[in-house]
Amino acid sequence: MSKLQEYFHTDWSAMTGTDWFGLVFTVVIFLLMVGLYFWVLNPKNKDKIESHRSMPLDDDDETNSEKKDG
Repeated sequence: MSKLQEYFHTDWSAMTGTDWFGLVFTVVIFLLMVGLYFWVLNPKNKDKIESHRSMPLDDDDETNSEKKDG
């Protein structure tokens, strides 16, 4: 084996339950992130996403108005 193959070699039979959970969790999160990137960066979804552009600012305004009234 070359040094690169030795470096990336995995002993699948020696993996514990925690190792398998971490592997599956990482792969699932990666796939969800790739799907999310494609959804967000798709031009046909631009209007739907842009409608929520000021959501953090709107939420902050509601909190400030409640403090002023009270």
